[in-house]
Amino acid sequence: MVAPKEISDLFPVKMSLFTPQSLNPDGGITMLAHEPENRRVLYLTNQYGQKLLKIVVKSETQKFLDTKHAQIKIITYGIKRAWVWRDQPSDPQIAILRDGVNLTYHGGQKNGQNPKVHIKATTGYINLIDDSLQLPSDTYHPVPLFSLETGYANQWALTNPVTKSGHIISTGDCQSVRFDLYLVGSEMDLGAFFNSMYFLTLVGTHDYLVAAKNCPLTSGLIIAPITFCHMGNYQVLIRRSVSNQNGRPRLHFYNNKNYYAKLMNRPTATKNDDGTLNWSTMAQEDERLLAEYRAQSFRAN
Repeated sequence: MVAPKEISDLFPVKMSLFTPQSLNPDGGITMLAHEPENRRVLYLTNQYGQKLLKIVVKSETQKFLDTKHAQIKIITYGIKRAWVWRDQPSDPQIAILRDGVNLTYHGGQKNGQNPKVHIKATTGYINLIDDSLQLPSDTYHPVPLFSLETGYANQWALTNPVTKSGHIISTGDCQSVRFDLYLVGSEMDLGAFFNSMYFLTLVGTHDYLVAAKNCPLTSGLIIAPITFCHMGNYQVLIRRSVSNQNGRPRLHFYNNKNYYAKLMNRPTATKNDDGTLNWSTMAQEDERLLAEYRAQSFRAN
């Protein structure tokens, strides 16, 4: 089964998820884009090509485990703030990012420690999230990583352009833009994913991970196709939407360890012909959709 590429194929009444500028000449909306090259580095830039973020993905071998896990290095350019959402009453905590620091998401256990996100500075390591979700290379549901809101950085003049090879994803818009980034294994089953409830994560912001915001499953207006970038044994997905953040650019890191429970335990209802409702959860609906997809794939073969 081929995964649909038009948002109208899946959500015919949800065209309002995208900005009017996203319409194709035929009135449809291209939902997905794939970068054809497999590259190790990804750059996020503003509308003028100014570097905002550099992301390097590599595999990190784990002791006693056969599966490799992703290590994601994040290098910032002019971004001085990271908002950290740890599911604590004090959220968000704001971390100051000094010049010359790197951030790393270790997607596997390292030296017996849990997966985590930390800042590497000359003074040592500072943990932002100290118990994150693992990122094995066979991950088949896109895992939320972090977000970047450009704020006024989208208006910065071009002084530090990308000069080396890598994926380059621009805001592509003159207003403040929000990037939401996900990671998945390179061998994910696109057909199964697009016939699952997990697909909803791609049309919503990462705020469904934030208990302090009551875990809303909402979407900012999407301004460009959701882009898949192949990076080694992984794919990084980039979702771009309109942001209401007009001040300093900032990163958002989330406690994503309970991502699956926060998403899939949500109650859902389907309406019967007589107007009554059948209540279930997103996890139960996902099982039903997956069974239908497998049956359809079996008949097609």
